[in-house]
Amino acid sequence: MSGQRRESIMLSARLQTLPEFTHQHRHDHHQAVVGVYGRAEVNVDGREGRLDTWRACLVPADIPHEFSGGLENQVLVINMDSWHPQPGEPHYQDFLAIRRLFRKPVVIGLDTHLQQLVQVSATEIRRSSADLGIRDHLATAILLALSDRLEKGAETVPLRRAGLDPEHLRRFVLENLNERITVEDLAAQACLSQSRFHELFRETMATSPYRFLLNTRLDEACQLLRTTSLSVADISSRTGFSSQSAFTTALRKHRGHTPTQLRGRL
Repeated sequence: MSGQRRESIMLSARLQTLPEFTHQHRHDHHQAVVGVYGRAEVNVDGREGRLDTWRACLVPADIPHEFSGGLENQVLVINMDSWHPQPGEPHYQDFLAIRRLFRKPVVIGLDTHLQQLVQVSATEIRRSSADLGIRDHLATAILLALSDRLEKGAETVPLRRAGLDPEHLRRFVLENLNERITVEDLAAQACLSQSRFHELFRETMATSPYRFLLNTRLDEACQLLRTTSLSVADISSRTGFSSQSAFTTALRKHRGHTPTQLRGRL
């Protein structure tokens, strides 16, 4: 491929809805995946992150990766050949600018103007889907703008090693204990889809996210019963139970005591 002469940087761009389940793969071209709407999950060489309408993921050639999304999502996928022109050939300077994007896998934040460029480009690509020239020019503009932002210190979001951090999740629950916390909230903290989160959670914690939430609430409630004179109603409210009755029922079912019995044992 490197021995061929070409008239332009070889780009291709398409809008795509990501499926919920995908398989890891690799290819010999660079790839930028830019959020258009909804959310998507990223796994690049064993590290994970999240895409939304304010982020793009840059994947160098030959790096194993996969992207997946929920029911409502769309991304702009831009592929660029790893072949490059020689000095003095057309588009050489553009290639040098774009190549900087693919030094390593990274998720980059989009500022307001760049996010607007992506949205306008996506609209134009939908309108003129058969015109490859328009798509390629818009894709080149987005990559050059991304390169410019990266060189000027745009925010990058580190991809995290795949897996869960139980202590991070526990701190999040404790810091928001009196709020309604959902499994979706926990998955968002881990930068994972709900399906992937459930899978990893069971592997790591040997329990379900629901039981983890419940046990964390009960642990804190029991601690308050033991160490404070707060009323049972106050404790149930502070630890996120819908009512004193719901707290009492959960405590009896899962710890074998009522609040009064537990305090009476101190």
